[in-house]
Amino acid sequence: MLARLRPYILLFVGLSIVYHANLRPVDSGDSLPASLLPLAILLDHTVTLDRFVPWLRAHVWYTNSVVDQAHGHFFSHFPIGGPLLATPLYLPVALFAPSHWDVASLVTLARILAKFAATTIAAMSAVLLLILLKRITTERWAWWLTIVYALGTETWSISSQALWQEGPGELAIIACFYCLERWTVDRATAGWLWLCGASAAMALIVRPTNSALALALVVALIAAKGNRKEHLRLWIPLAVGGLLVASYNLYVFQRPSGGYAMAILSGSTLTGVAGLLLSPGRGLLIYTPVAVFALCAFFPSAAVARVRHKPLLMTAALFIILELLTMAASIRWWGGYTWGPRLLTEIAPALIVLMAAGVAVMDRPWPRRAFATLALYSVLIQAEGAFFYPKGHWDAGPPSVDDAPGRLWDWRDNPIGRTLRGGLFWESYAIVGAAFTGGIPAARRRMREVNVSPYEQAQPAGAH
Repeated sequence: MLARLRPYILLFVGLSIVYHANLRPVDSGDSLPASLLPLAILLDHTVTLDRFVPWLRAHVWYTNSVVDQAHGHFFSHFPIGGPLLATPLYLPVALFAPSHWDVASLVTLARILAKFAATTIAAMSAVLLLILLKRITTERWAWWLTIVYALGTETWSISSQALWQEGPGELAIIACFYCLERWTVDRATAGWLWLCGASAAMALIVRPTNSALALALVVALIAAKGNRKEHLRLWIPLAVGGLLVASYNLYVFQRPSGGYAMAILSGSTLTGVAGLLLSPGRGLLIYTPVAVFALCAFFPSAAVARVRHKPLLMTAALFIILELLTMAASIRWWGGYTWGPRLLTEIAPALIVLMAAGVAVMDRPWPRRAFATLALYSVLIQAEGAFFYPKGHWDAGPPSVDDAPGRLWDWRDNPIGRTLRGGLFWESYAIVGAAFTGGIPAARRRMREVNVSPYEQAQPAGAH
């Protein structure tokens, strides 16, 4: 048993080390409520942020934009599925964190714990993806594609760095894909389809836009000639998940879409698609160009894999298309202040699954060399996001990218170039070094000296 588990344990440990190597979270205001919710659940037995908000309002300028008030309590403006999934990872430390700690200390603790939780979830998703890929392609290619997923996509620069929705979303999506593949092989075992639906429901709870996954699953099941019982096994968990999300949103926000309404269908879909794929500011094919090899799944040489894994590949392909169109239709398709196409992070597992199906095309001399070249470039870009961002402060402009989204198409002044010129984010190493030599008080002094806060982010011009 240990011998069989050893490769997966080593993968998990190795990725955890890499994800932690920058010694800091690469986060934003969006992830602040998510980092605090597990502490609220464990210490106060509630999903409200009442303990934290008064202090946050006095010290963190963006508090009102990430917290909503309802029924006399304060709630996260964002979905709570991810924080719920991460709560058990807080438990070992939270047990030793006295409930009477001052809020400033708890907020600092939350930022640290959130990074560990995000790293753990991202590494777990890579391990589960490896197990799935071994069912689709050779072991050698399964390992290479897993490394590409873990280090060559936004999984590294986004999912592993803070408790955004993307990390838990990826884990739930991969679990859904795995269960679907197991059901395809053994349709007599009803449990796999129940688990597939439950995983898709978890993805929906984590992020409502993952309803695209539910639709893709239904279409794939119809194509697989699923019977009425099989459709019920898929739909019942999805319906329960959707009902839970809608009920919570109605209670807190008085609308089923919740506080995380992304102004879907309010923007130009064509502009969004072009920007999410090709712009130097957020383009998937600029930040993760190895993604183009997902098209290999549709070449004639991959016909055998397409037939053998039809439900899985159809679900993956439809999910990519639907998710891309959904995010492109958002009025803020670039995702605010962030590194790369953050809003497309959750299609990374689907892209890798399609690549695995296209190995027969890729495993030839020149496609293999092209794949290796683009994979290495993708890893370097994600490393820049982890170790350099937000140096250069491209998002803040001037003018701010949210005020002037046309800057996303500026090839001369783009995030990759300016962030690289801004240099390594060395402050985190200075702070950790101070902690080792002089303890927490020394680390706090060093943080003030280098103007770094565990809960703050740069305030844009004109913000109050």
